[in-house]
Amino acid sequence: MVTQDDTATMADRDEAAAQLISKAESGDRCAQYLTGRLYRDGPVLIPDSVEAQYWFDQSAQQGHVPAQYALGQLYLTDDPEVHDTNLGIQWLEYAAHNGGDRAAYRLGKEYLRGKIVEQDMSKAVGYLTQSAETGDQYAQYALGKLYLDKQNREQAHYWFSQSVSQGNEYAQFFLDRWDNLRPSSVMLSVTRLLRHISRIFQDQVPAPSVPGGIQIDRKRLAQLREKKIAMGHKPDDHGETQTGMTMGGM
Repeated sequence: MVTQDDTATMADRDEAAAQLISKAESGDRCAQYLTGRLYRDGPVLIPDSVEAQYWFDQSAQQGHVPAQYALGQLYLTDDPEVHDTNLGIQWLEYAAHNGGDRAAYRLGKEYLRGKIVEQDMSKAVGYLTQSAETGDQYAQYALGKLYLDKQNREQAHYWFSQSVSQGNEYAQFFLDRWDNLRPSSVMLSVTRLLRHISRIFQDQVPAPSVPGGIQIDRKRLAQLREKKIAMGHKPDDHGETQTGMTMGGM
């Protein structure tokens, strides 16, 4: 798309944006969705979350699944001009119902966490399974952890293996230690510890020094980083790969 082509001149990108908006105004749902992205992300248009919401909504109302997902995601941001948890979940559910596996993954995570919606493990498993069955490695990994916690090792191993087949290193961490995994209650305690460790390393700051300027043992750091992997947090919330979207830019 010319509007996203860094090699195009600004004049060409402005012209392409004008043509896109014209198509959007005529009712073209794909153009409406793309216009929403331009207003959400820039740089051709000045970012405007309200305009982005308007155009995503116009497209979503016509059944465009990528727009439904993008609209749901937008409502769930912290932007006070558009934030609406109820509408966010509603549009994600529409998208998931229409086959949007990224929307299903996001819903699965939210029902699992229980922070912005009431925790519902049945819905969490259902949405994660929908996404996992389309090949989403992160949903597969999440299911592996869920089934492991539920003591269903057969299902846990299956989903970890599916995720590993796509190169997921977090799932590989569990499979490499499969015969030594502890009971659920102990795993929960370990997970809490690892969450704390992950916060230590999340900014990837240089290793701190101990008194006297002696650096922390490299082997110890490697062990701590290995433990962090077990948390399995996705780098960027998995974005919108299916639909060519990421919340940070297209």
